[in-house]
Amino acid sequence: MMFGKLKAGLKVALAVMPLAFGSIAIAEADGLKVAMVLPGPISDNDWNSVGYNGLQAAAKALGVEVAYSENVSDADAERILRDYASRGYGLIFAHSFSFGDAALNVAEDFPNTTFMAGTAKELAPNLGTYSNPDYQGAYLAGMLGAGASKTKTIGWVGGMPAPNMLANLHAYEAGAKEMVPDAKVLHTFIGSWFDPPKAKEAAIAQVEQGADVLSAQGVGVIDAAIAKNVFALGAMTDQNHLGPKVVLTSVTWDLGPLVTAVAKAVEDKNWKSQNWSYGIAQGSVKLADFHGLDAGVPPEVLKAVQAKFEAIKSGAFTVPLDTSNVE
Repeated sequence: MMFGKLKAGLKVALAVMPLAFGSIAIAEADGLKVAMVLPGPISDNDWNSVGYNGLQAAAKALGVEVAYSENVSDADAERILRDYASRGYGLIFAHSFSFGDAALNVAEDFPNTTFMAGTAKELAPNLGTYSNPDYQGAYLAGMLGAGASKTKTIGWVGGMPAPNMLANLHAYEAGAKEMVPDAKVLHTFIGSWFDPPKAKEAAIAQVEQGADVLSAQGVGVIDAAIAKNVFALGAMTDQNHLGPKVVLTSVTWDLGPLVTAVAKAVEDKNWKSQNWSYGIAQGSVKLADFHGLDAGVPPEVLKAVQAKFEAIKSGAFTVPLDTSNVE
């Protein structure tokens, strides 16, 4: 466990998805304190990095103090959330779909503390939720992937069939079908939020079935793309540095605007228990730079993807939100 002293002001604790018990930065000032709990490492260039970066952005924007715990398991989530609440943190983010029940349990015992759980199934007067509307970007990724594919077969590898992942998969397939009506979309849920070897194995299996573009919804997929020399579409952050020759672009998610808005609302005492969703229209979901790899994509495909991005941003087109289960 590592301890860090952060500057005075609002403290934000981040709760995200668990692996092993992670570091906690302890805040010592009076006033609103905010914390986040994360399920994995903040260095994953994925879900946990997005949470951590969003927390730091809020700290910078509001001049507040922040605290976080990384690598928190589902089994430890309630205990760590409860510890933050008992130490006076006024706003606590449970940054994982699987932390929803833990957040609800703790919220009941700390009615004066505000909790935010990532894609929670159930809300409470002091428990809100926030979604990851990256399915909007997934639609664009599907268009791009199908348009760039030479085999008309593209792949998608994700962790667990949570609502946000199902929404991503369905939007990816819908975008692919718009661009190439007879495109084939392969999908695999590996049954874990963080298992790079398993994700790589699943992605390689899809390449062997003809996929030449892969949506990397889990760490390990880009490694498979490198090994098989096919395009990969990154997720959450610009992941080109993980595979400079194969990561065509990435669907990025900037959580900073949302964390900042929620913290400000709590400070101003006008926070509401609801689903806070910041997507393309709010500037939180984007496509990363192509780093020159767009030279391998037909110009008409790039033009169509850009036009669709603008349509989503303006509200002229709404990406269908489909969270239905798949086989």
